[in-house]
Amino acid sequence: MDEKVLADLKMAFACDLYETVKAARKNRDEAVFRHTMANETEQMVFAAVFPKQDILDFPDLTEEFVAKLKTFNLLGVVTDGKSGLDMFYLGGINKPFTSLTEAKDIAKLLSDEATIAFLQLYFKAKGIMIDFTRMNHDEFVKAVESEVFKNTSFAQMHEAGELLKNLEN
Repeated sequence: MDEKVLADLKMAFACDLYETVKAARKNRDEAVFRHTMANETEQMVFAAVFPKQDILDFPDLTEEFVAKLKTFNLLGVVTDGKSGLDMFYLGGINKPFTSLTEAKDIAKLLSDEATIAFLQLYFKAKGIMIDFTRMNHDEFVKAVESEVFKNTSFAQMHEAGELLKNLEN
């Protein structure tokens, strides 16, 4: 897989997660919080932060999975709510995620393999049919631009264009 594609995906995902981390800071007592990524299809996709102690209560954990756990952990979950779920260990740290000060701090924690597998299922749930694992960076950027164009109304594109124009001035 192209390293630039992986770096872009991890950073984009980390930026989204960081917004949830910032929101969680307002509730000091929250040790568990989630970032819902998709919920409009049969599949619900979310990333959630759990303390190790809470995860140890989950059923059917493998020894390999438990061995990866840190004090605070980021899990990726894809479920239809009926037949089961896919759960990915995306990364962890020994201090609260709310102590992180930048999105790049989250990006550094993300496991390559698990993040790729999780994001593939996320894209599938969203109906985005690009196989980013087989693309070079230029192909990936073009595919993302195409998906954005396809899934963005003209009004939203106009608003984004106006915002970018104002930022340049």
